[in-house]
Amino acid sequence: MRLTTNGHSLDLSPERFGELTDASGSLGDARALREILDERGYLFFRRLIDPELVLAARHEILTKYAILGEIDDRHPVDEAIASDGHAVAHANLRAFSESVRCGHLYRSVTDAEPLLAVHEALLGGPVRSFDFRWPRFVRPGEGCGFHCDGPYMNRGTDRIVSSWIPLGRVRREEGALVLLENSHRSERLHGGYLRADADVDGLEWLDADPSVTQQKYGDRWLTTDFHAGDVLCFGMHTLHGAIDNASTTGRCRLSSDSRYQRIDEPADPRWNGERIEGHGGSRVFYPGLGTWNNRDFQDEWKDVDERGRLVLRDDPSIGADS
Repeated sequence: MRLTTNGHSLDLSPERFGELTDASGSLGDARALREILDERGYLFFRRLIDPELVLAARHEILTKYAILGEIDDRHPVDEAIASDGHAVAHANLRAFSESVRCGHLYRSVTDAEPLLAVHEALLGGPVRSFDFRWPRFVRPGEGCGFHCDGPYMNRGTDRIVSSWIPLGRVRREEGALVLLENSHRSERLHGGYLRADADVDGLEWLDADPSVTQQKYGDRWLTTDFHAGDVLCFGMHTLHGAIDNASTTGRCRLSSDSRYQRIDEPADPRWNGERIEGHGGSRVFYPGLGTWNNRDFQDEWKDVDERGRLVLRDDPSIGADS
């Protein structure tokens, strides 16, 4: 099997590539979970969340993407087979994005009791998820550059844990998340990058080439084949990205990013409060549709006009009629 990230081949030799280790056996032992996170930089759990709950949230979200023509209606919606997105340029993406992010079933996944319990164990007290949640619809051919979450989340407390949740099956060749072993210990990252503020310092993806990134920041790339109910937790200093979605059937990857902190600590105003700031009030979270190395956050955040319609800066073929 050939796997790529950002168009670059991953070295799949045992010295360069490996499997995530399941920590489910330590559930209920807060000290053990904290020690594993500190040692590995991540915690991976099989079936932490009820799979039926996850699949219900998947259906809720994919039905909304189908309205935009992002899903081929000659197949069942839940198969998430890509179409041409013929309505994307004409839709109110601001309203669409809010509808997806605030769906009742989706929130029941990001705030599932077993998931909150893990974060309470890790952070040593009652926790809350960020008000903003990041559902990601990844089309065939798309991926994600390498980065750490810290510079994007650091205007409140620094005691934050991310959870990546596959909303349905995500095989590695379908765009699974991949993280770099021992990168959370990298002195090179701590020396500059992790002190930055993504908006103030204009950060792009840290790198796109997996081999170069390994040489600089860590050891093996780690991933697995994910299933509904699985959860991958990691801290703000763990370097990660995504394998390119090379589905041979046109299947889109659907997953979720959510962040958690203690309720008694300050929250980053970009992602919390009645009015979410994000990376600019005129933008909408709508990943994909092009590759800019996340320059000015364009890989994930799209400009929209006063009616919420898509405006792509570098590709006149998309949104041209808006």
